[in-house]
Amino acid sequence: MSQTCAITSCNRLARALCHCCQKNVCIIHLNEHNDLLISQLYRLIDNVNILDNHLQTINIQKTVNDYREKLEQWRLESHKKIDEFFKEKCQELDQLVVDKLDEQREEIYQLQSKMTEFVHEQQVTHQEIYEFKLIIDHLEQEINNIEQKYVQIFTRPLILDHSLISIKGNNEEEYNLSILSPVYKIINRPDGSYGALASNNRHLLIHQAPNLCLVDENLEIAKRILWSHGRIYDICWSSTIDRFIILDEKYLFLVDEKTMLIEKVQTIEKRKWLSCTCSNEFLFLSTNEWGSSITKIVFTSEKKLDKQWQSPMICKKDEYIDIITSNKRKLAIIIRNNTNKTIRLELRSLETLDCIWLLLLNLPWNANRPFHCCPFVNEDWLVADYETGCLLHITKTGKIKSILPYNTVPYCVTMFGSNILVVSAKDGIHFHN
Repeated sequence: MSQTCAITSCNRLARALCHCCQKNVCIIHLNEHNDLLISQLYRLIDNVNILDNHLQTINIQKTVNDYREKLEQWRLESHKKIDEFFKEKCQELDQLVVDKLDEQREEIYQLQSKMTEFVHEQQVTHQEIYEFKLIIDHLEQEINNIEQKYVQIFTRPLILDHSLISIKGNNEEEYNLSILSPVYKIINRPDGSYGALASNNRHLLIHQAPNLCLVDENLEIAKRILWSHGRIYDICWSSTIDRFIILDEKYLFLVDEKTMLIEKVQTIEKRKWLSCTCSNEFLFLSTNEWGSSITKIVFTSEKKLDKQWQSPMICKKDEYIDIITSNKRKLAIIIRNNTNKTIRLELRSLETLDCIWLLLLNLPWNANRPFHCCPFVNEDWLVADYETGCLLHITKTGKIKSILPYNTVPYCVTMFGSNILVVSAKDGIHFHN
């Protein structure tokens, strides 16, 4: 028995089974279905052509240069280490020669004193003359030896460990916060410890009351020094001045990781500060007040801060900057709005502070405790939400990629090197691979 077309309102006889919709349709509707598929194919071809054109227009040199920035930073830091080692050995060499010369001067002085004594008494024996000659010959030999072959320097070629740098292509999808590895080490924090932390490629600086502590690459405390100043609000690292920068409510402190000396900086205005971050050229400080502002300070020379520049209005009078942090010429800012009870993450240009994007964060409101944020993999960002006890993975384009409930309350987060996530939590400092 003949069957009509399955398309509603079509009375034509069905002629074929459409494999697209699995219905018996007439020739006209079969052709329409085919035309629809062909049009979709054309659109896909157009999309592929757009991708191809995009690929053709990528500036290879600019892309490579952006990636080389990290290699260049490693090269500069490595050269700095070699220069410091060379300087140390030069000082060691200088001291060795100075000590030897002082020793010879002392021997000459003793000899001169003894000979003066004999001259004064106007009596000397042949044996004593002979002994004086022996001493003088010995001194002459020693002094000549200093100029010619006293110092022996043994060197070995510098052998590079090629595993120091690993270069591979990254698939953005492989970084999924939901499969964060378990905590593999915890450093305890006594009561009275502050949660702020910061790292470079060598050390992580933390506060373990009553001390500042440097944690090395083996996650062991390598150095410590008593912290006798105020509450630590934030810490950042400056590769330009080669110092950690600690921020309390009114002052900046520079910490030398080699000597652990703490130096108070006197060259900035006394305001109430809350957060700090560094680029190669600038130090950025945010104020601890409603209607917060950002001050940009130029590094003019080692350990010198000058030319303060206050940003145009970033916050309204009812808004407050919780944290500022930087990466790849961009500044991330978490801002709370007291009127709307909202929290947002903004990404801005480091040079101009122009807004690139902003993201409203659906987080519980709390007027007293600031949220924290740090650079993450692939130029993404990681937000620590202490209210719900979660970590938020934010993409570089301003989208929430994943939310991970954390096993304790996270206060601050940072990356230590390229593959260790550090979480300053209620019960200690947690390390994840």
